[in-house]
Amino acid sequence: MRYWLVVLILFLCTIVVGQNTVLSFRENLLLKSNINTQNESFSIQNNNQSILVNANNTYRLEVGANYKFLGLKIGFSPSSRSSDFKSKFLNSQLNIFIKQWIQSFEYRKVKGFYQENNAQLLAQFPDLKTTSWLGTTSYVLNDNFSLKHLTHLNEWQRETAGSLVPTLKYGFNRLSNIIDYQKVAENSFDLSFAPAYYYTWAFKDHWFISSSIAPAVGVRFTTEKLNTAINKDTFISRALDLTLQFGYTSETISAGASFNFDSNAINKDLTQSMVNDKSYASLYFGYRFTPPNFLKRTVEQIESTIGL
Repeated sequence: MRYWLVVLILFLCTIVVGQNTVLSFRENLLLKSNINTQNESFSIQNNNQSILVNANNTYRLEVGANYKFLGLKIGFSPSSRSSDFKSKFLNSQLNIFIKQWIQSFEYRKVKGFYQENNAQLLAQFPDLKTTSWLGTTSYVLNDNFSLKHLTHLNEWQRETAGSLVPTLKYGFNRLSNIIDYQKVAENSFDLSFAPAYYYTWAFKDHWFISSSIAPAVGVRFTTEKLNTAINKDTFISRALDLTLQFGYTSETISAGASFNFDSNAINKDLTQSMVNDKSYASLYFGYRFTPPNFLKRTVEQIESTIGL
């Protein structure tokens, strides 16, 4: 409850009105690269004991491109060279930008996990796999604040401003594993709402610092399968995401770093379930330039056809 109160107070106290201070780069092609330390972890229930397992990845690499109303990003994660145990990670994301709306669709797949205690490998779970199809719909209430400046680099917020960003998250997740020579699978559909609040301090023309808080509440519908047994249930989910970001923006480049803390909790006790209570850092760089003529003609034709 206190997180919702904090968001409401910030929203009422820091809305900025006045002339539009957001510069759009939708006519430029943006190429972006990103490296972060985000990792996947799961909790496996075994004989009333919870075993925490992790993917064997030390960092993730992502590359993307944005132009006009479309954005595309792909990512992968090399396995740690310090271990013979390998994990596989792959994701792709499509982003659509329409005025103050941001719509994202993501596919993500991770396979191969291990249990670790004090940096000592205790057990391997090479068959543990998660596959996710995720969607996010966000709307920025304040025209003088730019979420795309922070997350997609195709705008430039030149003045200090903040905004409440109502966000709807939804997705289908599938976990599968082999336990005692038996296949276990858990399918879940998640739906949650997060009234995220962002605030960006702009200073010295090109520099900025931004922070955000995003409490969320939702529901998860699960179907667990163990051989021929099927168990269905519904659970309440809660989450809190905190972000601190700083960087540099000009007409041609964007660069910076962000620090994230994600905490998720689900009231459940199934054979296996995702747990997220972690922090990670990210470094990014983006470069904008005039798009090639063939791309410009193609996208303009799409815009004309669908009436954007």
